[in-house]
Amino acid sequence: MMLETIAKKKSSRLKNAARVILAAFLLQTSWLNAGETATFAERQAKAAKEAARLLPQLTLEEKIQQTLANFPNGVPRLGIPSLTVGESLHGIIADGATVFPQSIAMGATFDPDLLEAEANVIAKEARALGFGQTFAPMLGLARDPRWGRCEECYGEDAYLVSRMGVAYINGLQGRGEHRFNQDHIIATPKHFAADGEPWAGSNGNGFETSERNLRENYFRPFEAAVKEALCGSLMPAHNLINGCPCHCNSWLLQTVLRDEWGFDGFITSDFVDIPKVGTTFGHGGYRVARDDEEASVATMTAGVDRELDRGIYTYLADAIHDGKMPEAVLDRAVERILRAKLLLLGLAEPRAATSSPTNAVKTIPGNSPFMQAVLKDRQDRDIWAELIAAGKCDAPQSGRRPDCDQILADPAHAALALKAAQESIVLLKNEKDLLPLDAAKIKRLLVVGPLADEKNLGGYSGWPKSYVKIVDGIRSLVGAGAQVDYAQGCLSLPDEKAFLASLNAATQSQKPLEAQLRNEAVTKAKSADIIVAVVGHCRRTLGENLDRDTLDLPGEQEALVEAMQATGKPVIVVLNSGAALSVGWIARHVPAIVQTFYAGQSTGTAVAQVLFGQINPGGKLPISFPRNVGQSPWYYNHTRLCGGAAYYGNDDDPKHNGGPIWSFGHGLSYTTFTYSNLKIDGVITSATSAVIHVTVNNKGKRHGDEVVQMYLHQDFTSLVRPVMDLQGFQRVTLNPGESRTVSFPVGFEQIKFWKDGHWVSEPGVIQVMVGSSSADIRLQGEIQAKM
Repeated sequence: MMLETIAKKKSSRLKNAARVILAAFLLQTSWLNAGETATFAERQAKAAKEAARLLPQLTLEEKIQQTLANFPNGVPRLGIPSLTVGESLHGIIADGATVFPQSIAMGATFDPDLLEAEANVIAKEARALGFGQTFAPMLGLARDPRWGRCEECYGEDAYLVSRMGVAYINGLQGRGEHRFNQDHIIATPKHFAADGEPWAGSNGNGFETSERNLRENYFRPFEAAVKEALCGSLMPAHNLINGCPCHCNSWLLQTVLRDEWGFDGFITSDFVDIPKVGTTFGHGGYRVARDDEEASVATMTAGVDRELDRGIYTYLADAIHDGKMPEAVLDRAVERILRAKLLLLGLAEPRAATSSPTNAVKTIPGNSPFMQAVLKDRQDRDIWAELIAAGKCDAPQSGRRPDCDQILADPAHAALALKAAQESIVLLKNEKDLLPLDAAKIKRLLVVGPLADEKNLGGYSGWPKSYVKIVDGIRSLVGAGAQVDYAQGCLSLPDEKAFLASLNAATQSQKPLEAQLRNEAVTKAKSADIIVAVVGHCRRTLGENLDRDTLDLPGEQEALVEAMQATGKPVIVVLNSGAALSVGWIARHVPAIVQTFYAGQSTGTAVAQVLFGQINPGGKLPISFPRNVGQSPWYYNHTRLCGGAAYYGNDDDPKHNGGPIWSFGHGLSYTTFTYSNLKIDGVITSATSAVIHVTVNNKGKRHGDEVVQMYLHQDFTSLVRPVMDLQGFQRVTLNPGESRTVSFPVGFEQIKFWKDGHWVSEPGVIQVMVGSSSADIRLQGEIQAKM
């Protein structure tokens, strides 16, 4: 210890005095390390007081060091710890951590309670591994299916994303007195805001829109994250909004976020977005600033407190010395960061630094080799994903707790991952009740498709201890009762196809590999009783910076399904993807279709359980499935379409020429649910809400889940409102013959809209629609709004 080193040169009396002083100091700050000794409000107040005490003791370089997320940012001489960052979109990215279903799959559960339980597990594992802050949840709206990052969203609807986002943040950060304790972390919802409809569907590009659209849609999940979940940090978006980069948008980060919503946490930049404000990255940058120093000043002044760019904020030292930015702006950022650090991690025992803070910062200048390499290679590459894949964003070994391995091996975590996978699966079609399969009646089952035999987790995924492939899940469930054959059937990836085609070119007499694989599948199909075709996407064909100009299945996967259907054998298609697919032919011809978004480490087990009826699927689509790319963007809550050929239907099937293939909220079951007894209590005034009641009954013979969905609409308002807007949902589990009454409040918050710079509501009739999906409304009623 630093104090003991000094005391060696003094008398024994002084040495003992130093120890007494140190003990008193550690006792004074012990509340920071042991959160249970004080209430959260007390811990929060003391953290703020301690941050204010420490700030004047920091040198300029040590202050800048606090803003560097990807560098050790502690100050040993003052006991200030490092706050280590990571990714936890659907599990902390680390070897052996639990990998839950991808965000879009969790959106399909319509189950915020399940998601909060999942996030509690993720936080516990993250904290045991040494992480204190992670960049999740992703609160974008998946409103343009061409966008590769749809998989990272909870869906296309602002209300659904808000409810799921709040649940995830509450799980990561903890509630009440458990908030930010030793098993929780700082959440960083991203990307603020409006990244779900980028220009041409291309990730990170700008978006021109109205403030009304921002307020009513894209801001809503973030407002809930700030006001309800009290998120500790927040990350701006890559893109422009109406000509201004989000990272230097003071209206966005100060006026709306802090002044209006009361956000009191710290803002963390996204990767490479500070230099993009200037003249680098993104095909030359936005050129709002002339260089990286000016970009650093612009972003910190706008409110970005902490950077993810491996040292670009080191430019601030010269900027402050040259009078280009007041040091008070840096102090504001550092105090916010210190408050969060002290609240989460507490103070460590002060000790001598191994190197001076000044030298530590100067070893990572903004023009470091790392930054130069990224500058050279960035353009169209997914650098952040490459860093994760290379293990450079893995868990910090120095921060691992002694109980880390025990926590990662907790069987309850794996059980929860399986439950989440089960709830996320959506039954899209089930003609003549082909599903569930009866294993006793099947002697030979054929599984085809390259994704059936692949680990398919999606983006921002860790490395679980185990993963069950779909073909292995089916084999395990069927056991010795039936033979399960497998045929790849086709190549899944365009780049793989091109590579193998070049190899085949040398042997002209050899059949093209694609045809060879398909013929092998057709041959095996002849002796099969039933065929399960697994098709879709993987991270090599869709994801961040892998956007689409088609919604079709990659490669020859649809041709494989067509070949299987032509055999005359019963075919079940499992869509294994992270976004919507335009599979019109499959939807019209294949009798049974199951959608499994990336379902995490238990994918194969959950899919097999659904196919064979051990689990009754209850998931619902959190996104619409357009018929083709020309119908994009398509989302259910559009305004009235009064302008000609709005639907872009299928040319080959005039009976299916309107709307998407499957609508938002769609999902079938192996049982039958009926809706009855719609009752509306009260009217809506400025001070009161009405309450909607509806009874749901399981009329079938199987236990199952139903997601009851309530939509609202109001005509004859001064601004045209969406044709319908989800404002309530509840997932209920019912036994055969069981009924339950579900209730939803409807007040100002549910009917308000943005007009002339304010939230308003107008008197009139509110239409209430309750049903099983946005396209399957079972009951309708009216509420009077008397504002």
